[in-house]
Amino acid sequence: MLTRRDLLNGTLLGGTALLAGTAAARAFSIEPMPADVAAAYALRCSTTLGHGQLIQTTKTALDAQIAKGLKPVGAQEIVVCPICGCKIVVSA
Repeated sequence: MLTRRDLLNGTLLGGTALLAGTAAARAFSIEPMPADVAAAYALRCSTTLGHGQLIQTTKTALDAQIAKGLKPVGAQEIVVCPICGCKIVVSA
């Protein structure tokens, strides 16, 4: 049976935990990327080693899977650039 003391202790501990959790949640923040860093990311993905190579590698693997009969002829695959996070749809 729940006593009045248990109820008060639970309320007190719950309120303390709520305040502690709120303070911990404010530890993270999102900040805009500085212009020079954004330019470096954009430059890296625009070179031949960026999205072009990722698309070509994925297309080659997709064509091989279609040739083996593992995927249908009109298969598509979504890949994510490990540098900038762009989602790219590659079709055979």
